[in-house]
Amino acid sequence: MNINPLIELARPDRRAVCCNDDICTVCGSPVSTYNANADLVDQRPEASNWDWWCACDNADCVHAYGEGLFQEPLGWMDKADAQHKAG
Repeated sequence: MNINPLIELARPDRRAVCCNDDICTVCGSPVSTYNANADLVDQRPEASNWDWWCACDNADCVHAYGEGLFQEPLGWMDKADAQHKAG
């Protein structure tokens, strides 16, 4: 897995503690949730329309760019423990 450079860019506002069990349903990598701060908006201009931004930690994944998050989890995210229970 190539690490998504967004992790380093927005590290100060990455919500890793509360969301550390979110995974991408496409590739199985962790998903990070970020506060849509100025550093993030510089890289993801559409993040200015959101409070939160989610992106797959795998730079090679189709969800590495990410998208805005409102209240419901995104369709390509799941909880790691839900995957283990289903599998």
